[in-house]
Amino acid sequence: MNLGVSRDATPEMMAAIRAEKARQAHLIELREKKRLLELADYIASHPESLNQARSHVSRFLGSPDHSALHWALREWRDILEEQTHVEIAEMLRSDSERTRHLRETSPFSRLQGAYLASM
Repeated sequence: MNLGVSRDATPEMMAAIRAEKARQAHLIELREKKRLLELADYIASHPESLNQARSHVSRFLGSPDHSALHWALREWRDILEEQTHVEIAEMLRSDSERTRHLRETSPFSRLQGAYLASM
């Protein structure tokens, strides 16, 4: 595994670099969880915000540029059509395998911007 260091790095240097990379990955994960909890709170208190997410999904489902993500977009379309804003907020708070996978293709990027602007 290339961690961006020279080949003559000592095992101690490599261990320190791996530890730092792991620490950084953990911080990113914690920030993402916090962001999703805040987004879930925003959706729970602003049910109208799901209209924007629905529009986002519809637009991208119609685009051949995002065909690799159509499976996730179709699943999000079904979720947005069938679940209430409270259920969707709870799903975003969940730490299940399914929701972790779906969050990677979340249609809420623009909602996050609206949430941050409202702070």
